[in-house]
Formats: sequence, C-alpha cells, structure tokens
Amino acid sequence: AIESKLGWSTISRQCGPAFLSNVSRNVIMCNTTFILTPITYKLYFPQEKKSNTTLFWYGLGMNVFVGNIIAITQQALWGRSLDYCARNGGQNINYSQVIREGLHAEGTAAFFTPAKWWARVLMNAPAQGVLPWFYNNVLPLGEGFVLKSFTALYHGSQQMRKKNTINSNATPVATPVAVTYPMNTTMSEGNVPVVQERMQ
Repeated sequence: AIESKLGWSTISRQCGPAFLSNVSRNVIMCNTTFILTPITYKLYFPQEKKSNTTLFWYGLGMNVFVGNIIAITQQALWGRSLDYCARNGGQNINYSQVIREGLHAEGTAAFFTPAKWWARVLMNAPAQGVLPWFYNNVLPLGEGFVLKSFTALYHGSQQMRKKNTINSNATPVATPVAVTYPMNTTMSEGNVPVVQERMQ
C-alpha cells in the first residue's frame, strides 16, 4: 500500500524500503570478513603465531569488535528508517532527518548500545565471523573432488561437441542400389532394358 501511494518504480519495489541502510550494513560486514580480515592477518599478524587456531579467533575478533560495532549503527538506522517510512500512511525516507531525530530523541543510544551490539554479535558472529577460517581450512577438503568432477564433465562435453561437429561436416557417401530385371529382359544399346516377347 505504501509503495503504491508513493509511486515507487519496479526496481524500488524489488529493493524494498530503507534499502540503502540495509545494503551499507551488509557491505561493512562483507568487507570485514573477506577483505579486512584476510589482509590484516596476512600482513600484520606475527608469522610464527599463524595457525588454523589463530585464524579462527582472529576472524571472530574482527567480526565482533570491528565489523559488528560499525554494522549495528546501520542496522539501527535501517529500523528507524522503516518506522519513518511508515508514518502518515507512508512517506519517502530522508536519512539525514532520520539520523537527526534519532540523535535528538536518544542521543548516540539511538544507534549504538552494548545491548544492541551484543544482540547482533550473537546473531551474526558464529556464522560470518568464522568464514575466513572456514574458507582456508574446511572448504579445501572437498576442493579436489569438485575440481576433478568439473574437469571430467568439461572434457566430456568438449569431446561430445567435437564428435558432433565432425559428424555434421562429414560428406555423405552414396549407397549403391541394386537393380533387378525380369528374366526375359535383355540390355540393348545404351543400356536400356528391352523386354523380349515370349515364344508361342
């Protein structure tokens, strides 16, 4: 109803309200997990202390104390933006207005409190926080089998395609056809069959 009232486009309808704040939260978490954690661990973590265990705890710590501390502010903004959008039967979101109202009403607690942060940590960290460790230690266990399977399928499809190409380009060979004539038929000049009359 709100979307119809505001005349949103098809793309806006698919994205949903408060899409920007929702995406910014996901961008923060993805960059923490897949860019910031691997790079800082590789470049700055002591080489002699690198192991599967330290990678596990380092990734979890980056998720809890870096990614989620920032992301919870965007999640709070997301919720407040949805409330703002629903006012007066529906209105377009003005993010700067949402932030000003939140700070005026609750101060920084509108976007960050230890309770909000910890609730997000419990929801997100056990799964996303260990992804760097998972990608380096668990995923490779099945990598060989998957690569071999796809290689076999690829080569099989290539051979089949090559075989089909050869068959389609082959020159058809004429098959000789045997011609039979009646026993009372002889061949005249020019190889034209002539039927002999029977003797009475």
